[in-house]
Amino acid sequence: MLEPDHVTLEQARFIAEDLLGRRPERLEPYRPPAGGDDSYSFRLTAGGQRMLLKVKRRAGSPIGVCFHRRLKEAGLPVPELLAFSGDADPGGRACAIWEWIDGQPAEWGPGEPCPYDEAELGELLRRIHDLRFDGPFGLLGDDPASAVMAAQPDLGPRSTSWLGFFHCDRAAQRYLDRGYLERAEADTLASLPDRLGNALGQAEPRLLHLGDIMAHGNLIVEPATGRILAIVDYVESMAGDPRWELAWLDYYFSVYPFGRPTFDMARFRAAYGTDHDPWDRTGRFYLMAILLFEKLLFFDPASPRGRWAVETVKGLLASLQS
Repeated sequence: MLEPDHVTLEQARFIAEDLLGRRPERLEPYRPPAGGDDSYSFRLTAGGQRMLLKVKRRAGSPIGVCFHRRLKEAGLPVPELLAFSGDADPGGRACAIWEWIDGQPAEWGPGEPCPYDEAELGELLRRIHDLRFDGPFGLLGDDPASAVMAAQPDLGPRSTSWLGFFHCDRAAQRYLDRGYLERAEADTLASLPDRLGNALGQAEPRLLHLGDIMAHGNLIVEPATGRILAIVDYVESMAGDPRWELAWLDYYFSVYPFGRPTFDMARFRAAYGTDHDPWDRTGRFYLMAILLFEKLLFFDPASPRGRWAVETVKGLLASLQS
């Protein structure tokens, strides 16, 4: 059951009727079995068609309409967006009604087989990364001309340069204050935009999903065959360097040492077509950025994974000094 402060069934019914122009015959709360939930979700039926209503939890948080539209135009497997409003909810939150996709959200644990073909994901992600964006680097939101919220405090939301998306000076002060870094390490971190300007300054804005596309329910697969039926959840979609998204796969399936899920990186990379070295200067910066700009915001520094993350960052900073 939904908690009292959630969107009520009656409110959801009103939103659905407002967006569709007709009252749904059936509507019920829906808890996605995998992944994060930044929306109130409802499964509904109207005119005999099954749909999914999502109401964002925070005003100003996007649905990801811009990214979805580009993928739809490119023929990539995404659900139909049947209705959208940036403020249909009484709280001024964005709402969307999607085509319902029958299938299983991609989620698996250590020792379990990946529920889809890694090569199919490689081909799909390469098609996404081939889509150029005529605009600044950073989060896309629902309208490229409107303001968007930063996903994390030291990232974006938009920048005219790729390195400007990563606020290294802010992160340096944050982790110096927390005692994770020594002064010399914080100074190195703050200087990285100057040090890496040549290495990262050639990046062109390409479309990135950036919502853990490989797992956490962001792929819908056919249970019997593992075929990828749909790519969903475009909230953190952005324009950036494709290697930034590839670094997340390297992090989860090659670097992170705790409860690593099974994933055939060689098969994925062969299908994607990349021969990048995840340990060159660019790759090391991106690994460090994953830890500093997101993971260390949530890891307990006294825990095994927190200690591992801090020591890894320190080693990467030392390697990037020259």
